[in-house]
Amino acid sequence: ASFSRTPATHPLSPRRREAPPREGAVRVLPMGSSDMASQPQSDSVKVAVNVRPLITPELVLGCTDCVTVTPGEPQVQIGPHVFTYDHVYGSTGSSSSLIFEQCVYPLVDSLFCGYNTTVLAYGQTGSGKTYTMGTNYSGESNCGGIIPQVMETIFKKADAMKGDTEFLIRVSFIEIFKEEVFDLLDDPGSVAKAAAPARVPIQIRETANGSITLAGVTEAEVKSKEEMALHLARGSLSRATGSTNMNSQSSRSHAIFTISIEQKRTSSSASEKSTSNEYDILSSKFHLVDLAGSERAKRTGADGLRLKEGIHINRGLLALGNVISALGDEKKRKEGAFVPYRDSKLTRLLQDSLGGNSKTVMIACISPADSNAEETINTLKYANRARNIQNKAVINRDPVTAEMQKLRSQLEQLQSELLFSRSGSAALEELQLLQQKVSLLELKNSELYCELKEREMSCEQLAQRAIATQLEKDQLMLKLESARNGKSWDDIENAGSEQDVDLMKTYISKIQQLEAEVTRQKFTTACRNGLHDRLALDKGMLLDDLGSGCEVGTLEVSSEVDEEEKEREHSSIQEKLDMELQDLDKRLQQKEV
Repeated sequence: ASFSRTPATHPLSPRRREAPPREGAVRVLPMGSSDMASQPQSDSVKVAVNVRPLITPELVLGCTDCVTVTPGEPQVQIGPHVFTYDHVYGSTGSSSSLIFEQCVYPLVDSLFCGYNTTVLAYGQTGSGKTYTMGTNYSGESNCGGIIPQVMETIFKKADAMKGDTEFLIRVSFIEIFKEEVFDLLDDPGSVAKAAAPARVPIQIRETANGSITLAGVTEAEVKSKEEMALHLARGSLSRATGSTNMNSQSSRSHAIFTISIEQKRTSSSASEKSTSNEYDILSSKFHLVDLAGSERAKRTGADGLRLKEGIHINRGLLALGNVISALGDEKKRKEGAFVPYRDSKLTRLLQDSLGGNSKTVMIACISPADSNAEETINTLKYANRARNIQNKAVINRDPVTAEMQKLRSQLEQLQSELLFSRSGSAALEELQLLQQKVSLLELKNSELYCELKEREMSCEQLAQRAIATQLEKDQLMLKLESARNGKSWDDIENAGSEQDVDLMKTYISKIQQLEAEVTRQKFTTACRNGLHDRLALDKGMLLDDLGSGCEVGTLEVSSEVDEEEKEREHSSIQEKLDMELQDLDKRLQQKEV
C-alpha cells in the first residue's frame, strides 16, 4: 500500500461542486446528459434501532428486559414511550444480521453512483456500537459487523465493473480524543496509544467555499479487502480504549473510518463519446462512524483520567444532540435557524453527514436492561429527531470534468442558437420554449424516479413484513394446536425448535403437492392437444382413402357416420378432460387460499 500526506484533502470534505448556470441562459441538454443527476436529492436520514440482548453482568445483577418491540412493525416501546423508526433489529424484531442487507447495502450502491454516504452508530456506553460496526475486525472471515461486509461488497462490485471502469480506492482512519483529531494510520513506529503525548493532532481547516479539510491526514491506497482490513486492524490497535464498570473495553474516542473511491470510465462506444460523459470521473466517500458511548460517572466509576475522558465524550455528544435537535425541528429549519456545527470538532466533521451532501443511516444501539432505561429513552429520543433531518446529496464529479461538461454544453448551446437564428427570431423563441419544457419534464422525471424507488423499497419491506407475519401466524397455529392437545405452555415453548422443523416439513409438503398438481395439469393439457392433432390427422387420412374408389353416395353416408361417431367420442373425451381440469382448478384455488 502507498501512503500520501494530503494537506488539502479531508475524508469528510465533499468535492467542489459544479457552478450553476447563469440566470436566464438557454441550455441545450444533449442526449444521455446527466445534468439532472447533478441536482441535489433531498433525502431524510434513515434511522434503525439495534437492541442487543442482556449480557452476563446485567443478568448477574438481576436486570430485566424493559424494551418491547412490536412484532412485524418497526416500533419500540419502553414504559409509556412508543417510538417508530425505519427499521428495528434484535429482541422480537428483525434479526441483527439483516442490518447490512436492508440499511447499508443501498448506501454501497449509492457510493458507486457518486454519492457520499455515512453510517453512524450512536448510543450509550456498552450498548454494542463497536460490535455492530465491526470496527475491531481483524480479518477473520466469521467476524460480523458492518465494516467487513462493506469492504467485501465494495471489492466485489469493483471487480465486476473493472472491464469498463478504473478504480482508485483509498482509506483513512481518524479519531477524536479529548477534542483533538488524531490520525490512526500515522507512522506505526510512533507510540501506539491515543493517550500518548508524542502524537501530533491534526488541524481542522475551512476552505473559502465553506468545506472542512484536515491538514496532513494519511490516505492509504488499497487494492484488496485483505489490505483494507489490515489498515482497519492497525488503526483499531491505535485507538484509545479503557476499562470502566460498565464496559471492560470502552472506546474513549469517536472513530471515523473513511473509504474513498474514484472511478473513471475506460471504454465507451462511438455514440457515447459524443456525449458529455465519456470522461466522467466520479469521486465519493463512505464514512463509517463509531461514536464513543455516553456515560455517567456515577455508574461507570470513572475517576482521574477516565473521568476527564468521559467529560470530553459527553461534551461532544451533547453538541451532536444539539445539532440533531436543530436540524430535526422542521419549523426552525424552514426559518433558517442557526445550527451549532462549530460547538465541537465532532459536529464539524459530521457537517455533511447531518444536513449536508450525504446519504446517511443512523443506527441507535440500545441496552434492554431496566437499569439503563433512562439512557435508552434519551438515545431513542435523539434517534427519533434524527429522522426529520433532510440531507441534500449530489453526485460528486471531478472539477476538471465538470468544467469540460460545462464548456461542451455552452458550445452546443451556441451552435443551436446560431442554427435557429438563421431561421428567424420565431424559431429561437420556439427553441427556448422547448428547452424550458424539456427541463421541466426532466425534473418531473427525476422526481418520479425517486418516488418509484421509494415505492419499490416500501413494497419490498411490506412483502418481507407479510412473510414474517405469515410465519408468525403458522407458528402460533402450531402452538394453538399443541395447546388443544393438552400440552402445557412450558412444553410448547421448549418444543419451539421441533415446531419450526414441523412447520418447515409442512411447507415442503405443500410445495411438493402444488408442483405435482401443476405437472399433472401440464400433462393433461398436452394430452388434449395431442388428441386434437390425432383426430384431425385421422380425419384427413380417412377422407383421402375413401375418395379414391368409392361411389359418391356410399362415401357421403360412411363419412357422415364416421364423423358423428368420432364427434361423440371426441365430445366424451373433451367433457372428461374439462371435468378433470375444473377439479384441478378448484384444488389449486383451495391451496392458494
